[in-house]
Amino acid sequence: MVFLKTEFACAQSDSALINSLVKDIATSQVKTDGEFYAGMFPSFRECGGAPHNYQPDNNIFFTAITAFTLKNLLPYLNGDNRKIAETIIENAAKAFPKYKDQFGDPFYNFWPTDAPIMPHTYYFKYLKSVFGQGDDADDSVIILMTANNDDSSNILLKKRMTEVSNLSKKKIISTYKKYRNYPAYSTYLGERMTPDFDFAVHCNVLYFMLSNKLPFVKQDSATINLLTEMVKNREYITAPTYLSPYYVKSSILIYHVTRLMGAFHIPELDQYKSQLIKDAESLLQTSNNVMDQIILRTSLLRLGAKAPPLNISSIKEFENSNQKQYIFFQARAAFSYPTPFKQIFLHWSYITYYFYCPAYNKTLLLEYLFLKNNSNMEY
Repeated sequence: MVFLKTEFACAQSDSALINSLVKDIATSQVKTDGEFYAGMFPSFRECGGAPHNYQPDNNIFFTAITAFTLKNLLPYLNGDNRKIAETIIENAAKAFPKYKDQFGDPFYNFWPTDAPIMPHTYYFKYLKSVFGQGDDADDSVIILMTANNDDSSNILLKKRMTEVSNLSKKKIISTYKKYRNYPAYSTYLGERMTPDFDFAVHCNVLYFMLSNKLPFVKQDSATINLLTEMVKNREYITAPTYLSPYYVKSSILIYHVTRLMGAFHIPELDQYKSQLIKDAESLLQTSNNVMDQIILRTSLLRLGAKAPPLNISSIKEFENSNQKQYIFFQARAAFSYPTPFKQIFLHWSYITYYFYCPAYNKTLLLEYLFLKNNSNMEY
């Protein structure tokens, strides 16, 4: 009886926090064009080296992944919260066209197509032709999975990703030699760019391919096999920054691969469930940021493992935690360099930029609360 009462009290507390989070996320969404476009969630950027220059950054990435996460939660939201979440997603989609490929193709940029990159920087904002990488696979697949896209857009994006995949026209130089002959998908969609790999981006790309049931080609098989080898070798623990210059942390890489595994049955990856559970549990014991604590618990739940309870009962308590310092996404200029330059410059703070988004942090907490209370969730 005591156990049942405790469980009931926890469920009620979670329900109240879920209601508060949904409303708070909706309130934080931009209503009119200004520093950010209407429908976006404010995000911020700072340089890893001094002066840190903490500034607003109008990238579409955080708006897209916030809306994508909420879309996956829709089946589990109650009536009022579902309506709020649907409105959030609809409003977010209104900003997407400003980031679309200049020729109208269903490919998307990190920053607005017709605006400077890295706004408020001292010099980089003037160097779009040098540093602007153009359309990228990560933003493109997340946006297409979130917006009400059609089959033709999905097919066009897959065609472009196949055309610029490794070995199609050029060969990657920025990964371990043992992985350079995998014809896997590349991070960027530019036809003149050298292919580049990112562990988390590959997870998102495969999620897109599988969720849209697109025809499987050799690039899909190669990307699955590449991820499997990296998981098998536990390089998401031993070399996370090298494997994923944009997501960097072991906890975030585990979050991405378990999100993929939670949504789709992939035998090649499923055989490493127990390894991933063990590694997530180990990181959970040593991680001191609440966001790591959240996404590692989410990862464990997706793998069907138990996760210890997280003691957060209100938005205020969460906002006052160390979540403010959490870096989910980073930009490191050395992503495409060959060894040994990549290893050196990946850790040079003056060409590293950190990105923050308060609304996305709250969305990750919301996601955890739903997984905690709905063991049958699959996404």
